[in-house]
Amino acid sequence: MDCRNEGCSQPQDEDIMDIPLDDPAANKAAAKIQAGFRGHMTRKKMKDDKPREEKQREPK
Repeated sequence: MDCRNEGCSQPQDEDIMDIPLDDPAANKAAAKIQAGFRGHMTRKKMKDDKPREEKQREPK
């Protein structure tokens, strides 16, 4: 999110500090976001690796 064009009243760094780190709901939400991102990266890596494996099998 870019606040320069939207006219935010606070710098972005201060918004991050407003989140209570000991809040169980915030921790659960963060874990869910991280898991989704890790899954995305794993699927992306597997998709990139798949054509190499198929190319290796074709000459047989």
